[in-house]
Amino acid sequence: MFKKYFLVILILSLIIVGISGCTTKTATNGTFGEKTVSINSILISNNTTADTYNDTDNGNEYYYIDGYLVNNNSNDAFNVKVNATAYDANGNVVATNDSVYLDPTAIPAKGVSEFYVEFPDTNNNIVRYDVKIVDATGTL
Repeated sequence: MFKKYFLVILILSLIIVGISGCTTKTATNGTFGEKTVSINSILISNNTTADTYNDTDNGNEYYYIDGYLVNNNSNDAFNVKVNATAYDANGNVVATNDSVYLDPTAIPAKGVSEFYVEFPDTNNNIVRYDVKIVDATGTL
């Protein structure tokens, strides 16, 4: 008698799971919801600016870069890593910075995030810069 009830419960459970939809792949790429982003689709906006300022409290000169990252992916971009490099007039690297400030830190899909980075520039050597997105993920 127990085997009969067990068999009926097992068959009903299999039918419920089969028609519930929890075993079907609904993602277009068949990944059960894994999200990816391409760093090539995260761009630095054309209105990025750079300038210098003097910190009057301690007398140090700084070179800063301020702009926006545009996420053209269809998914939010998390854990975005940006490297900035500053160069002198001869093309020599003066400084690098991989601690770029992002706000918001997660770039919304088809959205923007402001970035800011600064370098000490006591001799006013910095004349140009390069900003690169080096990594991003589609999940936290």
